[in-house]
Amino acid sequence: MQDVAEKIENDLRTLKSVVSANIVLSPDGLEIDEIHIVATSERQPKQVVRDVETLILSNHDIRVDHKKISIAQIGDIDLESIAITSVSIEGPDTRQDRIRFVSAISNTYGLRWEINVELERAGIPSTAAANGAGSKQNKARLVAQATAEALNNYLGDKQAVAIDEVQIVEGAVHKTAVVTLTHLTDRNEKVLVGSCLMEDDMPKAIVQATLDAINRALT
Repeated sequence: MQDVAEKIENDLRTLKSVVSANIVLSPDGLEIDEIHIVATSERQPKQVVRDVETLILSNHDIRVDHKKISIAQIGDIDLESIAITSVSIEGPDTRQDRIRFVSAISNTYGLRWEINVELERAGIPSTAAANGAGSKQNKARLVAQATAEALNNYLGDKQAVAIDEVQIVEGAVHKTAVVTLTHLTDRNEKVLVGSCLMEDDMPKAIVQATLDAINRALT
């Protein structure tokens, strides 16, 4: 079912206004428990839900209850300039060259806040820190910035990533972390978008959304 879920995610990203799609499978991996969509605001959420239901039924012969579909909307962006990336938040990833989350540890100093992010790639750790004013929105951006710096440690002189925007999008039931970044190489620059369902751990969700954006560009 994991392979089918990945095919469905790829199909869903072709829908109008859809930026990212994540499928959560049941614990036994045999059914779809949840579908999380990040979309621009050009279409109503109900329209997107109907498109999702129709596409899955017509392309994969799977009927999904609309209650399992959550839509998080972000401001309109130029989809033609974006490389859409997203991975299922369920199921192990066995590719050794992918960059993985290890930890995100924060400390508060008065009105200032510091985050230390650790990543791992092929057994090699990379850490970076960022600090600044401890406002809610700035904390999210600091996590993304620290993650970008830890990422850059792996990229050498011919690649770099820079954070463009960090959003916490509130859906009807769930919150979703959405990170937009620019991936620079010696040949071009590309805008990437990643997302991650956010539960209780905001820093972890921001780190994973950042990795969601960049990992497929590096593999």
